[in-house]
Amino acid sequence: MNERVGNEGKRTRVALIITELCAGGAEKALVELALRLDPTRFDPVVFTLSGLPRDQENTLAPILARRGIEVVPLDVRGVASAISAIWRLSRLLKRGGFQVAQGFMFHANILGRLAARLARTPVFCAGVRVAERDAPRRLKIDRLFARLCDRWVCVSESVARFTVDVGGIEASRVVTIPNGASTTAGDLADSAAPPLPDGWEASERKAVAVGRLARQKGFDELLSDADSWLLAPRQEKWTLWIFGEGEERESLERIVSEKGLGEVAFLPGWRSDVRRLLEDADLFLLPSRWEGMPNALLEAASLGKACLCRNAEGVAEILGAGAQEQVVESASGPEWRAAAVRLMSDAGLRARLGASNRSRAESEFSSSKTARRYEELWTTLLAERAREKRYDDRTA
Repeated sequence: MNERVGNEGKRTRVALIITELCAGGAEKALVELALRLDPTRFDPVVFTLSGLPRDQENTLAPILARRGIEVVPLDVRGVASAISAIWRLSRLLKRGGFQVAQGFMFHANILGRLAARLARTPVFCAGVRVAERDAPRRLKIDRLFARLCDRWVCVSESVARFTVDVGGIEASRVVTIPNGASTTAGDLADSAAPPLPDGWEASERKAVAVGRLARQKGFDELLSDADSWLLAPRQEKWTLWIFGEGEERESLERIVSEKGLGEVAFLPGWRSDVRRLLEDADLFLLPSRWEGMPNALLEAASLGKACLCRNAEGVAEILGAGAQEQVVESASGPEWRAAAVRLMSDAGLRARLGASNRSRAESEFSSSKTARRYEELWTTLLAERAREKRYDDRTA
């Protein structure tokens, strides 16, 4: 990769730093931000700690390339390469005249702030995408390097509270900027969509969940009790589809087998056309144990889907008044079961909630509104730095 990341001099140069560009929620949020920034005022470049995958199907990099936004891979493969990547990134930031660096996710937040301070980049902001409930070591590291960070940008008020109360960050340095509903990044490639999953078209009604097959997402709890509501007697037959890959695939498949759900619950793997599948779904499910502001839920809401969710971070903020009928405290047990049966049995209720979800997503969580809030934050911080520099110059 050519290390000449040039400086046009007229626009604010912004480094968007993220671990990788696979098609996940945080990655989609970064792409949406990069595409929605005012091109007359901001000049974004995306830096990824990892290299770009050879398999372009599961990466968002082509979307950025088609819009002329440069992607610089740093090829971090271990501790030694991480240290060298900090030095390389600092050189690129300094040489390119970057005025703002914005991190996304833990590793990019830490490496990015170290590189930004070495480069004397005026502003560095960390992006907090999730409440790190199972990672106390990460919270300690974040606090250790807190003085190198100007602001922590949290994707929801609940994540902001977690960052202050549990993370130990000063409230005055924490701001909330919600994710915007994914639009441009919804379809990953210009090529034809892959064939539909086996059995998809034959299903009368479809309940869909999306996410990494990991403990955080709560799919184990969802499936452990699914026979009680998925197989409940009703006029229409329902199927459950969980799209994603991860370390819990084998254990989830085992639950499906043990519960006798083989003909109604499916794990087709990762898909590049999730938006297309969500459009055809009848109900969206989010059983996550913890979140930040779940992009999959935001996307489902923007498509006008009724939802059934566990009460994780960001969920109530997305659904607003509709949360009362779509949010429960657990992904299994009587409360979830009753809510699932009610939603699956009442098409009118699903239509009403779906319309409400779409209206709220469009009015409160547009990608353009999210981009404007980032622009305002960066502009305010740059103005503060300019005032500080003038004061230092006067008193020197």
